[in-house]
Amino acid sequence: MAKLLEYRGKEILRQFGIPTPVGQVISQVEEAQKVVVDLNYPLAVKAQVYAGKRGKAGGVRIVNNEAEMMTAVSELFSSSIRGLEVEMLLIEEKADVQQEIYVGVTADPSARTPVLIVCAEGGVDIEEVAEKNPNAILRLPVDILRGVFIHDALGFLSDLSGFTSRQKLQVAQILCSLYEVYREYDCKLIEINPLALTDSGVVALDARVDIDGDAMSRHADLGIDVAEEAGERGSTLLEQIAGTIDHGDHRGTVHFVQIDPDMSYINEHDFIPIGFDCVGAGASLTMMDELVPLGFYPVNFCDSSGNPVASKLYRITKVIFSQPGIEGYVFVSCVSSQQLDNTARGIIKALKELYPSTGGQPNIPTLLCFRGAWDEDAIQLLSDQGISSGHWVRVLGRDVTERDAAMTFQTLYQEWKGSQGDNQ
Repeated sequence: MAKLLEYRGKEILRQFGIPTPVGQVISQVEEAQKVVVDLNYPLAVKAQVYAGKRGKAGGVRIVNNEAEMMTAVSELFSSSIRGLEVEMLLIEEKADVQQEIYVGVTADPSARTPVLIVCAEGGVDIEEVAEKNPNAILRLPVDILRGVFIHDALGFLSDLSGFTSRQKLQVAQILCSLYEVYREYDCKLIEINPLALTDSGVVALDARVDIDGDAMSRHADLGIDVAEEAGERGSTLLEQIAGTIDHGDHRGTVHFVQIDPDMSYINEHDFIPIGFDCVGAGASLTMMDELVPLGFYPVNFCDSSGNPVASKLYRITKVIFSQPGIEGYVFVSCVSSQQLDNTARGIIKALKELYPSTGGQPNIPTLLCFRGAWDEDAIQLLSDQGISSGHWVRVLGRDVTERDAAMTFQTLYQEWKGSQGDNQ
């Protein structure tokens, strides 16, 4: 999934006729004074980070003059919001708000349809409202073949109390436009929270646009390099690189995300960081269940399955090994029909380029476990190419379990760690 920053989301909303406050984005303090020349105080200075509840975290400041504005800009640029560094700010005019509501479009897995969502309690966490007052949330399933018409939205809003007919018409128009954005940009979620009602009409004070990662190739105009993310943060450089591997080639898939890119969690809990790749998500989870109690923690999650070609394994192996600070690498396949000899060819090519002086033999503990179709061919290739004879390499076959593999890796790591100590 690819999340757009607020200002990018608002750019899209404006293309579909949804009003937003007047404002501009800056990326350094010096730009602030030039931007506010064309704006009227009071202003909202908003950190552009991939995190919710920015206001509660101090990421949104209301300023009434230039001095307050410059202070807010300087402080936000030197701060982090929920652990994310602030690299851009959106400065925009503060709306004269009469009332705030929530509007959004997402998918309803149980109904297998898009659903329009409206809540009169805007500006607050919709999940909290759903928990405390579920009746306050209105939902309208949408026939994806038919779409949404203005009379559908108006009928849907008939139960929304406390709003005039004119206000309901404006909200209905916003809902129809939001649904257009949802379909046009292959969104998983699009929401405005809050949508402000003012004397001059409705205004989107915020925008969240989440695009389906599998659809990113259709939206090259957005300039987004990756669709892989974890939690509230944005994508890392390695995730961006890995996100291009499947572009234009549907022969199998490579799903890569960095679980602990800065190793803060690993360091806090004194884990051993390792690179990780598995064939099959089930095998991945089982393998991690065996590795973590032994003190190992995968810096990344990677599932290379669906019978990907060798070139994809070559590229993702280089990505995994390029993670700084890893003290080992584990590859394990589930027992499947994936053509593992092609998998081995990709890994071999990557290792030979990464470790040319040793003919591809890694200098960190490396476990390669091939189970499934063409597994014997894969193991033979590793032997023929001199990889399996590496001092810090162990190659296993289909007769081992995930626990066996984890214990083998632990023994290998202990030997490697002991040799590192001898050399210090």
